[in-house]
Amino acid sequence: MLTGNDIWILAEAYVAGTLAAPKLNELKDRLAIDPQFAAEFNEHVNMLRSLEGAGKQMRFKSMLADIQNNRTKVQVKPSRTISLKTYYLRTAGIAAAMALFTSLTTYWVIQHNNKRIASEYSLLRRDLEKYKRSQNQLIYNLKEQQNKPAEEARYTGTGFALTNDGYLVTNYHVIDGADSVYIQNKEGRYLKAIPVGFDQSTDVAILKVEDKNFRFGKTEVPYTLSTNRRKLGTRIYTLGFPQDNIVYNEGYVSSKNGYNGDSSQYQLEVPAYPGQSGAPIMDANGTVLAMITGKESGSEGTTYAVNAKSVLQVVRNLPKEEAIRLPKANKMSHLTLEQQIEKMESYTCSIKVYKR
Repeated sequence: MLTGNDIWILAEAYVAGTLAAPKLNELKDRLAIDPQFAAEFNEHVNMLRSLEGAGKQMRFKSMLADIQNNRTKVQVKPSRTISLKTYYLRTAGIAAAMALFTSLTTYWVIQHNNKRIASEYSLLRRDLEKYKRSQNQLIYNLKEQQNKPAEEARYTGTGFALTNDGYLVTNYHVIDGADSVYIQNKEGRYLKAIPVGFDQSTDVAILKVEDKNFRFGKTEVPYTLSTNRRKLGTRIYTLGFPQDNIVYNEGYVSSKNGYNGDSSQYQLEVPAYPGQSGAPIMDANGTVLAMITGKESGSEGTTYAVNAKSVLQVVRNLPKEEAIRLPKANKMSHLTLEQQIEKMESYTCSIKVYKR
């Protein structure tokens, strides 16, 4: 009668393919006529195949031999007996658990490495994109140098955006008689602009940047123009270009009418210098009240500004093909003064006027 260890050895030889032909034929005959032996043998074979390649066969065989030896030496109580089948199943469970643990560990390692690779790739990609942006900026700067007029501007002024896609307003007297007009935005970029409408009597001119891809900022114009008359003492501020860099000044409304009682203007107490013609006048909510047009000679701070109502009238009278839609919502009222100024810098520009 074959013991469990004998069956194991036979199954091991069968799985390994080392059984001689006579032994193999004898095994097949035994399997055909002995169902109990066949079941136990197949159980051994299945176990061996499940453990194959894991290096556990030898340890398992040794453990099985020890169990067999102990069974011949010790009277084992039935309630304490562990059958080979039960032992195999438990061992198979342990092997399966180990296999699952190994699989999960391998999966974690692979995923962890993949994350590291992805992270390194992202970092490398960001670096490459940074260099690409630097290269593109260099090319862009060279192109802008080509777009910049060779001669110096004859006159300069200030303008501010009416729409984000290139419509802006300045004083008529700034561009009067010009052969060409350019704006210079916050980034120092020069862009050619053409007049599309004006009113000489109120000193208002509407310009359009020729570059159809140009945008003043990342969003639509964040301020609105107000037609409501402001009271005396209303605090105001302005941003303009009396020099190459933008300059901030603040003051207040000193009269509801302008020069010689002109009702289309305000009189303000705010410093203004050459180059600030066309600069916006803002209230504390970031609303445009007016646009600087001139100052009183010999005065330190008495300045005149055409009101926003006059600007809107010129906008309404633009030719049909140049009709524009102004923003309806003021998105600056909740901002601090510093935040408003930072926003306005993108939508305020220097006007460069060239004459032969």
